[in-house]
Amino acid sequence: MEQIKLDFHIHSHYSPDGNMKPILILEKSMSVGLDVIAVTDHNTTKGALEARNLSEQMDLDIIVIVGQEVKTLSGEIIVLNVEEDIPKNLSLEDTINYGKGGFFIAPHPFDKFRQGIGEDLDLIKSKINAIEIFNSRTLLSNHNKLAGSYARLNKLPGIAGSDSHFQEEIGSSYFMLKSKKNINSVLKGIKENEISIYGRQTGFKPHIKTSLIHFLK
Repeated sequence: MEQIKLDFHIHSHYSPDGNMKPILILEKSMSVGLDVIAVTDHNTTKGALEARNLSEQMDLDIIVIVGQEVKTLSGEIIVLNVEEDIPKNLSLEDTINYGKGGFFIAPHPFDKFRQGIGEDLDLIKSKINAIEIFNSRTLLSNHNKLAGSYARLNKLPGIAGSDSHFQEEIGSSYFMLKSKKNINSVLKGIKENEISIYGRQTGFKPHIKTSLIHFLK
């Protein structure tokens, strides 16, 4: 067991609002000391699969978990460890049933500006594995605080995610966990072990860049 550094919310250029090639994600993640990452593109696992395969082919010292940030009728939910693309615009319950066997995270759940699932979290809290209690792109710190309070009240693990769409965002937030450096141990450890949260809010600039990305691609 060792203390490892993780970020479970990173977007590649396979997201409509991202511009990072998977190889750049790997390089930047390693440069800031991340041990485990999840690539979580909007409604697709293409970026995650490419990043994982590159990491394995190049024998890099970083673990990539396949993920996707799925749009539901209530807002967004992150699904890890499922390689098949989950259809968007299903109910939360149907999304979880479709991704059965996956690891489910509620990202920025109380961010009213960014498709947080909000009060609908109550409908699925027994099936959620973790809550993102710090998201670097959340503009109002109170939205992160609400997520932290909800996690504590419902005894759910709280994690951090940079929500990176650009290289300079990687490393802006992360969490630390004592675990073996493999996926099964990490996901099990989140449920059982103490998690330490680190991060900073990245402000308006990444959002402005995101709004322009459609013109830059």
